[in-house]
Amino acid sequence: MSAELKELVNSPFLWIITVGGLCLVFGLALLFIIRSIKAAPHVGVTKEQVHITLKTACVSAIGPSIVIAVGMISLLVVAGAPTALLRLSVCGNVGYEVQAVGVAAGQFGADGTAASLTSEIFQTALFIAALGCIGYLIIPVLFVTKFDKVIQKVGGKDMTMMMVICNAAILGCYAYVDAPYILRMDNSTVALIVGFIVTLGVQQFVKKTGKKGLLQWNLLISMLCGMIAGAIAG
Repeated sequence: MSAELKELVNSPFLWIITVGGLCLVFGLALLFIIRSIKAAPHVGVTKEQVHITLKTACVSAIGPSIVIAVGMISLLVVAGAPTALLRLSVCGNVGYEVQAVGVAAGQFGADGTAASLTSEIFQTALFIAALGCIGYLIIPVLFVTKFDKVIQKVGGKDMTMMMVICNAAILGCYAYVDAPYILRMDNSTVALIVGFIVTLGVQQFVKKTGKKGLLQWNLLISMLCGMIAGAIAG
């Protein structure tokens, strides 16, 4: 990477955008937490359940954060610190970002390595990465209120039906994410199955022992076990 490109990928302007984006995300997260806490009593969620949810979310974020931190190292080489920090902290993932750089480099006849990058390739990669993820940001803004109206019409004031709809939506999301790994029948399938079994095992252990605090670590434990099993199987 040339000195000119290093100056570009680590420019103060990009750092300002990155810090601004992170502040926006933190602000929105705090806003949603406050509003969720206020709305919890109206949907039958107790203060204890809210506290457990917050603790579980914080603990569960440890595993993915470690993966992102490790992956950020590979992205730093080709995209610079501010871009890597913003893309992996707000939206996107390592595989997608590196692929965007590869596609951009291919259009200029380069191989996508740090030594072959130019300012034109870097700028093109940023546009590819941004345009590829813009749908995730626009669709919720345009349709989230409409989804809420549909749920209200279907469930009405019946809290049981509302819970069924919400649980069905969550199961659908998990099925969409997990199905490809099941069909691959490789080490990723092993990791998924082991993680699922460990999750059920922890839940059964909590039921027998009454140690509910362990549930907060359930996702992290199952992820680590699944990763180890996948690595061994691979």
